[in-house]
Amino acid sequence: MRVTSFLRLLLLLGVMAVGAVMAPLQASEAMPAPDASSVENLDAEARAHAAMALDPPDWAAARAAFLEAAETGSATAMSYLGWLYEEGHGVERDGARAAEWYGKAALAGAHDFSVKLGWMYLSGDGVPRDREAAEAWFRRGIEAGHSPARIAWASVLIADALGGKHPDGVFEARELLLAALDDGYTVASFFLARLYIEGIGSHPVDDGLAARYTRIGADTGNAQMQGWLAFMYLEGRGVEEDAISAAMWANLAASGGDSLGEQIRQALEGSLAPEDIHEARERAVAWAMSRR
Repeated sequence: MRVTSFLRLLLLLGVMAVGAVMAPLQASEAMPAPDASSVENLDAEARAHAAMALDPPDWAAARAAFLEAAETGSATAMSYLGWLYEEGHGVERDGARAAEWYGKAALAGAHDFSVKLGWMYLSGDGVPRDREAAEAWFRRGIEAGHSPARIAWASVLIADALGGKHPDGVFEARELLLAALDDGYTVASFFLARLYIEGIGSHPVDDGLAARYTRIGADTGNAQMQGWLAFMYLEGRGVEEDAISAAMWANLAASGGDSLGEQIRQALEGSLAPEDIHEARERAVAWAMSRR
């Protein structure tokens, strides 16, 4: 497999979704159902959760209690109010009201909701599509030092460049991703690897840096990146050519369901000596056991 077919495969696989913030869990997933008579003795936020845990949930009581908690400055209560309006629990679904409450939560310090609002406005999910509003919310999270916001906005800039728009935006994306990686968010390595593998937009290709960031992702157990690393060892791209290391990473990638890893595994098992196949499998098992 040559590099052109490899890059074509990457493009078909697409950019993984990053930065989406899930709505808060229903209390019934985290708390036992209380006796209805005990609800009134709890504080506002606890009363809201208890009301949601009733069977059936008392959405009106939950909303009233969350409003009470929100008035005291609870970002969590604000985010739940947004979720009630987004999902239509006890109220008509209302994306604008949901966005209003999510915005209040973000301004109160719940920076995940800056990211959520960025995606809502970018995709037009419950609110009118608005690229400027999306960018403003992503940047608010970035200014607060929130790495999920860095990764989310970087992924948008990379998608722009892949679509032929703003090819120089990849350099801002790279700096955001490096900051997120320094902050411990190893998912940033996925996008950094792609920048250096594919040369997206104006970004240069660099096999050595591609291999460095691919290894970071592979070491977290990302099967797709393990498949990329297997290919790199097979071809000697950014690393010294090593068929046994290629087979090791291909085994791990294939066990995680990666199609490229499976292709490489099958090809190497048809060409390597039995003792080399055995060594590659042992190394893969040792790597997996060391992560438990």
